[in-house]
Amino acid sequence: MDLNLKYKYRSAHDQIFSDFYKGCLEKAIQYDRAVGYFTSNSLSILADGLDVFLKREGLIRIIANPYLTKEDVDAIEFGYKAKEDVIVESLLRPFQLNKLSIENDAFNLLAWLIYKDKLQIKIAFTKNNSLYHEKFGIFYDPFGNKIAFSGSANETAGGIRDNFEKIDVFFKEHDHERIEDMVNDFESLWDDSTPGLSVIEIPNIIKDQLSTYRKGLKSTMTRTKKVVKPRAYQEQAIHAVKNNNWHGILEMATGTGKTITSLLISNEFLRERKRIFLVVIVPFTHLAEQWLENCEMLGYSQFTKCFGSKKEWTNTLQSDIRDFNLGIIEKHVVITTYKTAASIEFNDLISKIKKNSFLIADECHYFGVKSLRSNRLYVMDAKIGLSATPQRWWDEIGTNYLQSFFGPVIYEYDMKTAILNGALTEYTYQPIVTHLNEDEIQRYEQLTKKLIHLYGDEKANKEEISEVNRKRSLIISKAESKKDLLFSILKEKNREQVSHTLIYCAPGEVDLITKKLSELDYRVHRFNSEVSLKNRMKILEAFDRGSIQILVAIKCLDEGVDVPSTREAYFLASTSNPREFVQRRGRILRTHPNKNIANIYDFIVFPNNSNETMFKSIASKELPRFAEFTQYAINNYAARETIGKYLKPYHLEYLMDKLPWEVYNEFQIMEGNNENE
Repeated sequence: MDLNLKYKYRSAHDQIFSDFYKGCLEKAIQYDRAVGYFTSNSLSILADGLDVFLKREGLIRIIANPYLTKEDVDAIEFGYKAKEDVIVESLLRPFQLNKLSIENDAFNLLAWLIYKDKLQIKIAFTKNNSLYHEKFGIFYDPFGNKIAFSGSANETAGGIRDNFEKIDVFFKEHDHERIEDMVNDFESLWDDSTPGLSVIEIPNIIKDQLSTYRKGLKSTMTRTKKVVKPRAYQEQAIHAVKNNNWHGILEMATGTGKTITSLLISNEFLRERKRIFLVVIVPFTHLAEQWLENCEMLGYSQFTKCFGSKKEWTNTLQSDIRDFNLGIIEKHVVITTYKTAASIEFNDLISKIKKNSFLIADECHYFGVKSLRSNRLYVMDAKIGLSATPQRWWDEIGTNYLQSFFGPVIYEYDMKTAILNGALTEYTYQPIVTHLNEDEIQRYEQLTKKLIHLYGDEKANKEEISEVNRKRSLIISKAESKKDLLFSILKEKNREQVSHTLIYCAPGEVDLITKKLSELDYRVHRFNSEVSLKNRMKILEAFDRGSIQILVAIKCLDEGVDVPSTREAYFLASTSNPREFVQRRGRILRTHPNKNIANIYDFIVFPNNSNETMFKSIASKELPRFAEFTQYAINNYAARETIGKYLKPYHLEYLMDKLPWEVYNEFQIMEGNNENE
């Protein structure tokens, strides 16, 4: 940070709040503070620098002990309540963020910051009933620079302005180890992994413990339970499932609220049956928390998470099922993964539920895998599957099994309808034509000859054919011209105007692309399987507020991860499986405040200087994605003009209308005819 700092600030010679805090806040985008005491009046003291900080979409994270004033507890409650309650939310919308309002309305500011997710607070308890009393902080700027400090000052008006205090500041190169040590200490606190301490989320504290520190004073707020009313299309889905004896598949476009719809259906089941044992199966463990939050919003309060070590959940699940069967529990939710759902232990326990069991399978196309086909979940009273693409690509047996288990698709909510109804954002689709170089053309031709040979060889196995096909597809996915063109496009853009951008690339290229974009002065971060679950939410939060401009991903963002703030996406690589690119498009089209339109850039490979057979071979693989994307894009005709001129010399314009599943079905018919000959 470009600041003229001193290595210490002491009240004898310095005004800590104006000489240190103000300048740091004006340059920072994040402020982490671990402190013995925090009160909202500290915000009014910092009004000058805080005004600038918040306009830069800055984030404050505070860890403090639980001795807050009644007014602060009320303000914190109000802020969290506003995030869930439409009526309360409207009271905070008019809040004007400026220096004067910060100075004069600290309590409302505190609630507003929490409501806007610009301030996150956690409470630290010691495990020996002593006080949590350490005091340090870190400022981060947009370029990765950090300033750390520690000392006697609390985050109160007295600590910042009135008391005689001293803080030591670390910002020079030789302070690097001390700074990183404080960063690690704070992250350890935030993740509740500090020995001797228990660090708890504020909402849980408010519900369970914080009131004990308010000296008998009751909140002036009245609590009202949020009521989620079904939209018209959700009502249709509820009736469809109910009329099909609580079975069926909901085929709903990604981003249209499949989760909430399915939980509304479960609530209708509960209303009729008076009891419910709800089992939710998700593809990945990181989706469990999202489902848990949605379940809580829909009125569920008792949960068991079944994944990881079997020792951690088998006894608990056994007790839950026993208590439910005995009538001790009226409603309970089990959240598990497809991997655990395939286990003998899970199936044996679930099969013991006597009545009123309800299964929701998220992304139910995963349910068609072989490991789940011998499950005992068929005994459940209600079974619904959720997917934007319930058909399994090149797996007719798996697709048929899905329908035999859940029943047919009984409700559809397609992308066209979702866009027209405002459930998804409108989008433009920009096809960007690239070419293979001579080496890539040569390798593609060699693999094509090998494929022709294998298809003509009766002894050739499917695995060998599949591997050659995979290698040939990778040549298209990793075409060098794609990366060169991407870097050229982003090099010409105004850096500060680029934000909320995703780049999907081929396996093995994440680090290369991330490094190159960083060299172009973009705030960029990779988002692949090497990023820990713990860090994913931090990265997504930074992306959401604009601190990270670009995320470079392979498949980690395909299913279940919400990135609604995304405005632009570059598809450098995609498989021919429509589930992949349809899921990606759906995530990009999720609605978000101040987002009226999304832009998709798709790199399509056509071979230069190749024969007609090779051109058609590659175009036939690339264009089903084009056909899918253009049919709902607002610039449909312009996109077709861009591609049409490349196809016209080969008389292949008809390929622009061949949708993925049409191509798939035609191939299946062709295969069937070949077998009958």
